[in-house]
Amino acid sequence: MSIEIKRYINVNQADIQAKNRNIFIGISLGNKYFSKENLREYILWALENTKDDVLVLIADKNRAVNYEILNGYTKDRALAVALRKGEEKKKETEEIISELPDPEKKRVSVITWEVAQKGDFYVRNIQAVLNEFETNEKFQKYILNILDENLGERTKDLTLEEKKKLAKYILDEIPPLLHGIEYDNKIYTLHPYPGFSSLDYLFEGLANKTLFPELAQKINFQGELPAMAEAFVKEI
Repeated sequence: MSIEIKRYINVNQADIQAKNRNIFIGISLGNKYFSKENLREYILWALENTKDDVLVLIADKNRAVNYEILNGYTKDRALAVALRKGEEKKKETEEIISELPDPEKKRVSVITWEVAQKGDFYVRNIQAVLNEFETNEKFQKYILNILDENLGERTKDLTLEEKKKLAKYILDEIPPLLHGIEYDNKIYTLHPYPGFSSLDYLFEGLANKTLFPELAQKINFQGELPAMAEAFVKEI
């Protein structure tokens, strides 16, 4: 198997092959595409194309609101389930890493969403994103459309307030993915993912200040723009 790139945002094939960026692999607990076999292929591809190291980011904590709204769990139970499922995926990822040659093992790290939230860029900019959602009707509608796109029929019976609460997991992703993930004195700015969505084009528009420029002006961008690659595992 191998990784096939279908589309690019803020990067091209030559840039990737030049190994100009550190790569992070973001894992959504709700995306069944990230089987152990597929995740292994992503990690191997990332090791071949990254600048220095590879980071695997498990989006666990921000998944809790899904269990709370969609499954009717209490807030505490929802968080516990999200963290447990995240720990299961983390152990699976560590098993993949353990099978790598020794020099490569040291180049792959695994973190959870709570670590991503501690990045300086996230801390400085998350409130601007949340405020924009509450005060900008067009931005709120765009985010809620992403919610419907991601969850389909599961949102049809939800109230507006439930949808707005559920949208928190989307809003939470905007600052770190706009800047890249900060970890251990490195910035990881190239994100391969299986399938682009309206959320990815929102990142592109905000980063290039062509979409919701009022919000883009409030965000304190630093360094290179984030990049994404629509990447799928391909049978050889």
